[in-house]
Amino acid sequence: MSLLIESIKLLDGTYYNLSHHEQRMNRSLKMLCGFDEHFDLEGLLSKVDRPDQGLFKCRIIYDDTSREIEFQPYQYKKIQSLRVVEHDRISYEFKYTDRKVINRLFELRKDCDDILIVKRGFITDSSYSNIVFKKNSHWVTPWSALLKGTQRQKLIDQNIIQEDDIRLEDIKSFESFKLINAMFEFGGDEIDVSNIVF
Repeated sequence: MSLLIESIKLLDGTYYNLSHHEQRMNRSLKMLCGFDEHFDLEGLLSKVDRPDQGLFKCRIIYDDTSREIEFQPYQYKKIQSLRVVEHDRISYEFKYTDRKVINRLFELRKDCDDILIVKRGFITDSSYSNIVFKKNSHWVTPWSALLKGTQRQKLIDQNIIQEDDIRLEDIKSFESFKLINAMFEFGGDEIDVSNIVF
């Protein structure tokens, strides 16, 4: 089994959204490794020296027996355009370190900043983020997301976004979109759907 990875936002010494990260880690360990004990993420991180100023991505590489923690300085990438790529067999339900298939699809972006992956006619994710679409001030995210991210789950729990089936042909019925992940919160750029290239 490929190692798992969790990426957590650390800003000025404060971790973000730890409860959802912990839920995902516990679910992954249980389903993939049969690990029934509760994994205490906050307890683990409290034992590690962390930067107290600036924006960092805290990366935890783990399986049922090992944990490796590192901090990487983080700068936001400006994403303005997505190219649609299709792959009907792609699977990324768990956050593995092995991203070979996604990386190969990313190479097809041509002059766009990133890709939008379509599986069996349904919208999933970009190469590194979940996507949310706006219509009439309501925000929806694809039910068919490849990786149901922690930021996505937090926004669903807060009733800020809802899940729905979104097909490729539905994109033009929306006004705009945002990309979200552990580092990109909901307050990020709103991008016109015309910037999605078919």
